[in-house]
Amino acid sequence: MNTNKHYFQWVITLFALTLVGPFVTAWAEQKPEPKAEIVRPKADQELTGRINVQVKLPDKLTGPVYAGLGGPPWIKLEQIQDSNEWKGQLNSRMVPNGNQKVIVKTINKRSDVALDVKVGNPLKIYFADLHSHTGFTDGHFLPFIAHDYARRTAKLDIFVLTDHLEYVDDTEWLDMRETAWDTSEDGKFVSIPGLEWTKKIGHMNIYDPKTRRWPSDLDGFYKAAAETGVTCKFNHPGTGEKVFNGMAYSEIGDRAVQLMEVRRPEEETAYIRALKLGWHIAPDGSDDTHSPNWGSRFAWSGVLMPGLSKRNVLDALKNRRCYSTLDRNCTLRFKVNDATMGSIISEPVSNVNVIVVVNDPDEDDLTTKIELFEDGVIVQTDEPKSTNRRWRTMFKPNPGGHFYFVKITQKDENMLWSAPVWVTVGES
Repeated sequence: MNTNKHYFQWVITLFALTLVGPFVTAWAEQKPEPKAEIVRPKADQELTGRINVQVKLPDKLTGPVYAGLGGPPWIKLEQIQDSNEWKGQLNSRMVPNGNQKVIVKTINKRSDVALDVKVGNPLKIYFADLHSHTGFTDGHFLPFIAHDYARRTAKLDIFVLTDHLEYVDDTEWLDMRETAWDTSEDGKFVSIPGLEWTKKIGHMNIYDPKTRRWPSDLDGFYKAAAETGVTCKFNHPGTGEKVFNGMAYSEIGDRAVQLMEVRRPEEETAYIRALKLGWHIAPDGSDDTHSPNWGSRFAWSGVLMPGLSKRNVLDALKNRRCYSTLDRNCTLRFKVNDATMGSIISEPVSNVNVIVVVNDPDEDDLTTKIELFEDGVIVQTDEPKSTNRRWRTMFKPNPGGHFYFVKITQKDENMLWSAPVWVTVGES
C-alpha cells in the first residue's frame, strides 16, 4: 500500500514538472526589456532654469515619450526627425530645489528610466492669502467667486480657501477641492484646497487635506496631521495664553504645525511664546476674511520659492520659508549663516552672520526700523530710513541652541515678521 502511494506521488510530481518546466525555462531565458537612455542631462548634474532633455529609445520602441522632474508637470518630448531620439525642455523652477530625478515615461513601463540630478534656482517672493471663508460656512458667496476675486481683483499669487470643516458637507468639500485645482495654473496663480479645524481649544488651518474628517481632540489631531504629512497653521492665537493649552509644546505636533498667524502685537507675543516653548513655526499674514474681499484686506504672506507652482507652494510652507507682512508689495529676505528663513542649521556654528534685505517699490514706504531677535529678545537694531536696505551683522552668541528672526517697521507703522533660523552655537 505504501509502495503504491509513493509511486503515484512520484508520477504526479513528474507530470507537474513536465508541464511547468518549459515555462520556467522560457522565463529564465527571457531577456530584460532594454531601457530608454537619457542623453541629456547627465547623472548628478546641477540644473537651473530651463533644461534640455534628450532621450534615446531602444530599437522598435516608439513614442509618445514624456519627461518630468520627480513628477508633474510632465512634458511631451518631440521626435528628432525620423530617429529614435526625442527632445524637449523642462522648467526646473517649477519644482523644489534639492535632489530630484529626471523621469522618462514611455509606452512600455519596463523601458522607463530615471536619472538623479540636483536642482538649484534662486528663490523669488510670491504673495499669498492662506486663510479665508465663503458662504459655505460663515462667509459670503461661493468658492469659484472667491478664487476669481483673489486672482483677478486682489491679484494674489497664491490663495487658499479654508472654510470650517465642521460645517461643510461632502458635496461642498468636493466643490472646494475641485475649484481650487481647476483655477490653479502653475506660473500664473496657485490655489490649493484647505480647511479650518474649529474647536474651543483653538482654530487651525490644514493645507491640502485629503479628507474633511479629523479627530476632534488636540492630541488626536496632531497625530493624524503628522501621519498624513499635511501642513498646518495656528490661527488668530491672541497672546497664546488661552489657546492650544497655552501653546504647550508637543513633539508630534511640531511635526504637523509649521505656521502661526502673526499680524498684531499680541500675536507677536504668541509667536515668541511658542518659539520659546520649542515650536518650529513661521509667521503667516493671512486675512481670515469673512467678507467678499478675498486677499485685499490688510495682511499677506510672502512665500519664498523658485517658481510659482503647487509643488513649490506646498514645499515652501512645509519648510517655513515665508514671512508675514502688512505691506502688500514689500519683500523681505533674512538669512543666518547663509541659511534662508525657516531653516534649522544642524551643524554647530561658532559665529552668527545675519543678512537682512528689505525692498519696497513705493517711495513713501520707508523702513524705519529693523529689529533682530535672539530667543525672543531684541539684541540689535538698525534704523535705515530707506525703502531699500541691506543690513549685515555678525556676532558670537553664548553656546547652546538659539533662534533668530527680524521684525521690520515702516514709516506708516506697517510691520513685517520673518520666519526664524535655528542654530546651535558650539563651545569655544
